[in-house]
Amino acid sequence: MKSSHDAKMVVLSEAKWRRLGMAMLTKGGVPERDAKIITDTLVTGSLAGIDSHGVRNFPAFSKPSKRSIKVLRDKGATVLLDPGQTPGPVYATIATRIAIEKAKKFGIGCCSAIGGRWVTNLFGYMWQATRSNTIGMAFVRTPSAGTAWGGIKPVFGTNPLGIGFPAGKEHPVILDFATTIVSHGQTLSRALKGQPQLAGWFVDKKGHTVPETLVTPEKWEKWVTARGLVPFGTYKGWGLAVTTELMGGALNMVGTGSRSNAENGFTVVAIDVAAFSPLAGYKKEVDAYVKQVKSSGVRPGFDEVLMPGEREFKIMKQRKREGIPVTQMSWKDISDKCKTLGLDPKAYT
Repeated sequence: MKSSHDAKMVVLSEAKWRRLGMAMLTKGGVPERDAKIITDTLVTGSLAGIDSHGVRNFPAFSKPSKRSIKVLRDKGATVLLDPGQTPGPVYATIATRIAIEKAKKFGIGCCSAIGGRWVTNLFGYMWQATRSNTIGMAFVRTPSAGTAWGGIKPVFGTNPLGIGFPAGKEHPVILDFATTIVSHGQTLSRALKGQPQLAGWFVDKKGHTVPETLVTPEKWEKWVTARGLVPFGTYKGWGLAVTTELMGGALNMVGTGSRSNAENGFTVVAIDVAAFSPLAGYKKEVDAYVKQVKSSGVRPGFDEVLMPGEREFKIMKQRKREGIPVTQMSWKDISDKCKTLGLDPKAYT
């Protein structure tokens, strides 16, 4: 174990995080095959710099679980699942696999789940799709946390949207973002690092913009739930928030807005590139576009032009070399959970 340049951070290698994650999950009561999926999902998130949805969440998943997925409807290219109490990363990974398999058979596939637990980051599922030479799209409706553009009361969740396009020699083009201006997980990350919540992110119960505020981790949950996050990109981001709410909640009848008690509603779509164009030609075209964008000139104040997902792959390369950091408070949570499980956290560092 080593400390990063920030004394508040603790850094472990990817291999050590995987070993620690598997130990915590299996000791906590997660079957080994599912522990591997959850570990890979969380480690991938942290490798990509999505720390709010990464390894710091191992304690939350270190509890007894089992798969209880039921196929409610299978109509050719589409499948409707009931994930039951299956951990989010597990059923989301399985749903993505199903969508890919359907796409390979029918040209396009779609799998939707009628509620379920937190699926964490979408980056990994979209990367899963691109590695199978399919275009992936994921829509997640979550419990209400965000206000309509111009509204006061929360009427949609952070509602993340994911899209992934395979490429050839270039990195896949992958989007993974909350349709609120920031995710709840990122606001917690800022609290853990002692960083303020920025002005304009939240509105209070009267609809007034909340100024920049420093919130401690201990007060974070109560503070954020008493306020509404605004959509990113004003009315355009609001439109995407509605899209994810309806694709993730209305399509599968999970429910929308206040009419759903489900933690998540998840819909994933896969499109087989080869059903439309020769795969080699498609990848050549994507690579050519990436190169054109990268060579389009850099504005003052910017270091380079980045494609969607490129930042994550750059961070991944760095963290595979230097390790994955977590805050001291997150490390304490992990260490405390290890001790309750009868594990010595130092043995995994």
